[in-house]
Amino acid sequence: MIISRAPLRISLGGGGTDLPFYADKFGGSLVTASINRHIYIMIGPRRVEKNIKLNYSQTEVVDKIDDIAHPLIREALKLTGIKEGIEIHSMSDLTSGSGLGSSSAFLVALLNGLHHYNGETVSRYKLAEDASHITMDILKEPCGKQDQYASAFGNLVHLKIATNGKVTVTPINISHENIKKLEKNLMMFYTGFTRSASDVLGDQKKRSEDKKNEADMYNYYHEIKKIGEQSKKCLEKGNLTRFGEWMNIHWELKKNLSNKMSNGKIDEWYTLAMQNGALGGKIIGAGGGGFLLFYVDNNHEKVKQVLEKEGLVYTPFKFDFEGARIIYHE
Repeated sequence: MIISRAPLRISLGGGGTDLPFYADKFGGSLVTASINRHIYIMIGPRRVEKNIKLNYSQTEVVDKIDDIAHPLIREALKLTGIKEGIEIHSMSDLTSGSGLGSSSAFLVALLNGLHHYNGETVSRYKLAEDASHITMDILKEPCGKQDQYASAFGNLVHLKIATNGKVTVTPINISHENIKKLEKNLMMFYTGFTRSASDVLGDQKKRSEDKKNEADMYNYYHEIKKIGEQSKKCLEKGNLTRFGEWMNIHWELKKNLSNKMSNGKIDEWYTLAMQNGALGGKIIGAGGGGFLLFYVDNNHEKVKQVLEKEGLVYTPFKFDFEGARIIYHE
């Protein structure tokens, strides 16, 4: 029996510049952080049967890999060369479709577990690249590489994506004191509804390919990249108040990328939080639902009260510094 774990993530600046339609032309640059909410994958042999049994939000029992409906599991088994006689179960600390990179965390944890099942140990870089290959090249999902790298490496990191796709991972040089302050001042709330990241990202990609919007879209992403760089500097210099203010600038700019990014309720909640002490915030991930993240210097309890009164669920977290790991192997 193997239990593999990989963390979910929050984006702290420059998110979206990893998307291929931008990064392949101009390169991406963003700050991301893993949190102590995880995806767990349990893997064991089918000692009598030679078929494949899967338990996630559904249950599948199939005889051949090609019959597997779950695309990530199917392609991960193909990539690792496992053909039969295996059972896979998954669990998550938080709901999927919430903007925290759960699909990538699932795939990174799965690949890590399957490699260990084969008696192999692979690097974090390979886990991230293989997960990116499956989602972007094989399944043609309209996503970038942020989620896969954040989940594989953990920590608060700066990701630089070259135009050839190569990713450089650099830990953010932030003091322990400011990490604790950041954990306290970043307040995350579940909106109560989820969405498909592919729908939102697909809309952005479609708009970028429209010649009428192309120049504007690229200019928006140029600015988002600059904001990511400024956010990194604020974190490393300990200027967390300014970091919070950059979050607000980022969100106002990001809403221009797609009309699916926000909606009336999200705008209402955002305004409410800002009126009661938040310095900045955003929807985590592609947009349209999931979790709202705010930076709050003071008035933490006031922000919590007004948003909980609206039905949002306060979800505290700490940062994860371990990344993908095997937590049990018998």
